[in-house]
Amino acid sequence: WGYTFVKVFKNRDEKLNKILKPFGLTWPQFIPCWRSFYILRSAGRIKNDKELEAIIQWVVKKEIPVKKIIEITAESHLIPKEHIDVVKKLKKKYKVGILSNNVQGWADRVLKNYKIENLFDALIVSSKVGVRKPDVLIYYTALKKFSVKPEETIFVADEMAEDLVPATGLGMKTIWLKPSRTGWWNKNDEKILEIYQPDGIIKNFGEISQIIRKLEKIWKPEFSEIKKLA
Repeated sequence: WGYTFVKVFKNRDEKLNKILKPFGLTWPQFIPCWRSFYILRSAGRIKNDKELEAIIQWVVKKEIPVKKIIEITAESHLIPKEHIDVVKKLKKKYKVGILSNNVQGWADRVLKNYKIENLFDALIVSSKVGVRKPDVLIYYTALKKFSVKPEETIFVADEMAEDLVPATGLGMKTIWLKPSRTGWWNKNDEKILEIYQPDGIIKNFGEISQIIRKLEKIWKPEFSEIKKLA
């Protein structure tokens, strides 16, 4: 999802700084608090946005406009047209899905904004499953949804430790979308490369079809018709 199918979050930080300024905060200052409760929300531990807002406001003792933060974040998702076109092309041969540590309603809102609610064959989101990657349950949920075996799938992600390593452990094929930026979520990925190698590496989303064709030639014939999870 983020930094894979979704490329960047356009103008988000500037807008969030503006709405937090009356509370004596900037978005970088608020991120540690937000991240902690976002993880609980995306894991299904906090059940809805109203509860999320109440908890954050109680913790910081300020009337932080959490609903506005969610709205701005959803609107800031930048999904390039070429990414959508890649998925459409892949769907001619494969089943394509999203497997994301996210909040179901938030992801649904982004897809609706782009009018691509039906683009993917399935949307498996951590808040609905009740666990986040790298928990194997969310991968199992995706495999069950598509009725496929791990070795019949390809998982594409920009995060090594949280996404691709557990997928490989389950027997999935993996493609690493090498990120153009580094954050708290992937700061150790280069170190992980010293002991782990994905099946393929790409630099942009548009290379997915090409590398799948390349990898199909070296994989066993019985896996040539691979059903793909993005």
